[in-house]
Amino acid sequence: MSEAIKRGVDNALKRYVDYLSNNVELVTAVESWMKTLSYLVAGRISKSHSTVIAELMYSSSSLFTLFNDYMLRKRHGLHTLQGAGARRLKIALSCLEAVEVFIEIAARRYADPNIKWILIFCVELLKTIGRFVLQLKYKSGLRYFPLINRLNRKAIHMDGVEERTDDSQSSNNQSYYTLPHSGRQIKSVNTGSWQGVASAPVSVGKTVLDKGQMVGEALHNLQPLIHLGTEACFGAESWKPWIASIITDLASLGILKQSHYRYSKNENSEMVRRKFILWMYLLRSPCYDRVTKQRLLRLLSVFQSIPGLRFIAGKHL
Repeated sequence: MSEAIKRGVDNALKRYVDYLSNNVELVTAVESWMKTLSYLVAGRISKSHSTVIAELMYSSSSLFTLFNDYMLRKRHGLHTLQGAGARRLKIALSCLEAVEVFIEIAARRYADPNIKWILIFCVELLKTIGRFVLQLKYKSGLRYFPLINRLNRKAIHMDGVEERTDDSQSSNNQSYYTLPHSGRQIKSVNTGSWQGVASAPVSVGKTVLDKGQMVGEALHNLQPLIHLGTEACFGAESWKPWIASIITDLASLGILKQSHYRYSKNENSEMVRRKFILWMYLLRSPCYDRVTKQRLLRLLSVFQSIPGLRFIAGKHL
């Protein structure tokens, strides 16, 4: 009986993958509509449940996209050269990140306060453990966001190939040698070409972190748990969780910036993203409630006197 069920599931999955490969644009449009519907549902079904339902729809669309990307990569042989263990762990972490907001909102809405905090802590703990495994066991370098890049489906649909830029080098870069610490590429002497070293392509791979960088990345991984721990001790209205969280992020960035090694292109983009996130602390409680909110309201009141912006400003006052 179990063998018959397994064959049935395998056949159904094969038919779906065949359909997916032949209708990439249609499936992509369905994914986009699922995300759009999640925004439209918010506040329009039931005020007591709309946020949970909307977030469930959004999380489902994210999982659907991850699943479709995985099946397309598998179908077209586009998995990177990274080990299967690291790939499975990245998939698991990506799925957890896709549903964590839904879990938190549902826990806040339906669960007992103690259960709510246990669930949130367990999710963050699992994510932190997974990130440390990637960092220490698989030498993943700086953690990018997202962990798994979106698949270039248009390239697959048109040419059946996709440029591989996630943790691996393309085949035409095999004539370059990657330095073990910095990840910088230099031309191999066996290439038969007399072009200068400056012609080497910019690395899109990963840097092998030194001890200092490992500490900086570890602080970045621990930041959510530090914030949760201080919030549990001092309360959400206290400044202490906010201060502990921003100090951890600043220390992480400061240590990573002190490195003399050259980061790859993707890693530089990740560093820029982390710097930008620091500005989001202005919109986090208690800073927003006590400092930022009043200044934003005053700014919106100024916009009310400007033609064309009065309607937008009025909705937020």
